[in-house]
Amino acid sequence: MTLAVAIVREDGAWRAPRGLATRLRTAIRAAAALSRRPLPRRGRVNLLLCGDEASRALNARWRGLDKPTNVLSFPAAPGGAEVGDIALAEGVCAREAVEQGKPALDHATHLAVHGFLHLVGYDHVTEDGAREMEGLETRILAGLGIGDPYGEPAR
Repeated sequence: MTLAVAIVREDGAWRAPRGLATRLRTAIRAAAALSRRPLPRRGRVNLLLCGDEASRALNARWRGLDKPTNVLSFPAAPGGAEVGDIALAEGVCAREAVEQGKPALDHATHLAVHGFLHLVGYDHVTEDGAREMEGLETRILAGLGIGDPYGEPAR
């Protein structure tokens, strides 16, 4: 399986972290490999690196919530080559990283993995689903050298 990850940097603030695009592509491909969910043979994920205002507009339109959010996932229709679209909001991600005492690049990587897992059908609506999804996220990130995103923050 070959997974293409197309990244669009809509917001200039996302240019700051060195190696961001490579890290996010690697993380999404690692999530695809460990998710054990069927993917199109030559699938594609589109990742939008946007600002808070674009995130707010997407969240309002598709979820009825008029506020920015850290990550949004939009699964593609079954049967095509697209896996779906993910949007990461720079301002929300940066603020959360500071609040949680995490490197911004690690937090953005976690959110990209989280968003991808939503694309392929994982969710955290139930306790069992949350436990499964969070455990998988933790394993994927550990493989990338990133600590448990649900553990205590480093201070």
